[in-house]
Amino acid sequence: MVASPLHVRVAIVGGGATGAMIAWHFLRARSDLGANALAIIEPRARLGAGQAYGSNDPEHRINVPASRMSIDTQTPEDFSAWLDRDALEATDPDAFLPSGDIYPTRATFGIYLAARLEQEQGAGRLRHIRDSVTSIHKISAGWAIKTDGDTQLVADAVVIATSHPAPSLPKPLRTVANDPRVVANPWAINALDDLAPDARLVIVGTGLTMADVVASATAHGHHGPIIAFSRRGLRSRGHASTSPDPLGDFTTQPARTARELLNRIRAVLASHPDRPWQDVLDAVRKQGRALWAALSMPERKRLIRHLRPFWDVHRFRVAPQIEQTVDRRLSDGTLQILAARLEDAEANPSAVRLTIHPRGGATTHIEADRVINTTGPNHAGILAVPYLHGLAQGGFVEADPVGLGLHTTFDHRALARGVAQDRLFIAGPLSRGTFGELMGLPEVTANAESVARLLASDAVTPHPHSFIEA
Repeated sequence: MVASPLHVRVAIVGGGATGAMIAWHFLRARSDLGANALAIIEPRARLGAGQAYGSNDPEHRINVPASRMSIDTQTPEDFSAWLDRDALEATDPDAFLPSGDIYPTRATFGIYLAARLEQEQGAGRLRHIRDSVTSIHKISAGWAIKTDGDTQLVADAVVIATSHPAPSLPKPLRTVANDPRVVANPWAINALDDLAPDARLVIVGTGLTMADVVASATAHGHHGPIIAFSRRGLRSRGHASTSPDPLGDFTTQPARTARELLNRIRAVLASHPDRPWQDVLDAVRKQGRALWAALSMPERKRLIRHLRPFWDVHRFRVAPQIEQTVDRRLSDGTLQILAARLEDAEANPSAVRLTIHPRGGATTHIEADRVINTTGPNHAGILAVPYLHGLAQGGFVEADPVGLGLHTTFDHRALARGVAQDRLFIAGPLSRGTFGELMGLPEVTANAESVARLLASDAVTPHPHSFIEA
C-alpha cells in the first residue's frame, strides 16, 4: 500500500541560510497556520547550515563582523545579541579583534539560524525532511515532490532555495579527475586529508575559497610550498580599519553601460582619496539592485564578462584572521599567487604535473602533491541537477540570460519561455541574474524576507487536494 503524500502549504528545497530565513519570516507572518504549514527538504542534519555555514572547520569564519549579520533586517544585531560572548571567548578567543569586531566561525552562524527555527519545529509547523529532491511535477493540486528516500509531498507553493552546484574541474584537469591527489570540490570533508606538512600544494583559483584552503592547511600544520593561480591572479581584499560608511550616489541617473558605471565608481574613489575604497564599494553594493536594473541585457553580460572578477575580490572580503594567515604565508615565501592560465595536466607516480602559462611569461611546469580546485560555483551546470532538469524539460524553469542561475521575475517567480510560473519561486543566489548583487548575507536576508512576504500574502491559499496525478 502506497502511503498518502504529506500535504504542506509551502515546500522549500534547500535548508541553508536562504531557506531557513524564508521559513522563519513566513511562519512569523502566518501564525494562523497550524501543523505542517511548511517543510524544508534539506539533506544536512541541521537547518541553516547549507554550503556557506555548514563547514565545521574552525578556520572558516564569517567574512563580515557579527554585528552586521542577522536573520532579520529590522534587527541587524540579532546574531551579535544571540552570541554568548563568555562561551565564545573561552572556546574561540581568536574571534575577537582589538577593534571590538567579532568574527565567529561560519558554523556558529549556522547554529544561530537553526536555533531561531527550533520553536517552529517543536510546534510541528515546520518539518525538516532530511533528504534530497529527485523530482518536482506540476499537478492540479499544486506541486508533487519526490525525494531520494521515496518521501512524497504535495505543496501549494514551492521555493527553490538551493545553492549553486559545486565547482567543476577546469577542462585541462579533467584528464586527471580520478586521481585522488586532485580535489574537485574544495568543500569536501576530505579535501586536506593526509596532507603532509611539506606537501607541494597547488590551488586553482585565488578568491575567498583559496584563502580558506590556505588557512585550513596552515592550521593543520602545513608549511610546504603553495602556488595559487588564476587568469588574473586577483586575491580577495580585506576590510577597512574604520567602521563602514557608504559613500557615493550611483542611482540618480544610473549608468546605462558597464563602462559608464566603472568610470563613475573610479571618479568617486579619485575625488575622496582620504576615504577607504570599501566605503565606495559598499555604496555600490547597497544600490546594486537599482544599478543592475538600469543596465540592458547586453550591458549586464558585458559587466559579468569583464568586471565581475574585480567586483568579487573587492565585494567579498576576507575575514581579518584569514587575511593575516595569507599575508604571513606570502611574506615567508611559502605562498605564491600567480596570474596564469592552466593549459594541461598529467599524473605520474610522484606528482600531478601542471602546465601553466603565466601572464607575460613563458609556459612552465609545476608539480603538486595535492591540487585543489577553487574556481567557484558551476553556474553553467545548474540545469544538470536532476530535478531542475526535469522542471526545465517541462517548461517550468530555465537558465537566466546572463548565466548566473535561474530566470525569475521581479516577484521571485520562476520564468520560463516567457511565462511566470504559478506558485514556483526562486530565492537567494540562484536569482542573481534578475537582482544582481545577491551573494552577501544582507542582500540574501532582504531577498528571503521579500519571498516570505509574497508567500504569506499570496501563495498559501490551499488547493483542493482530492487526488494526485501521475
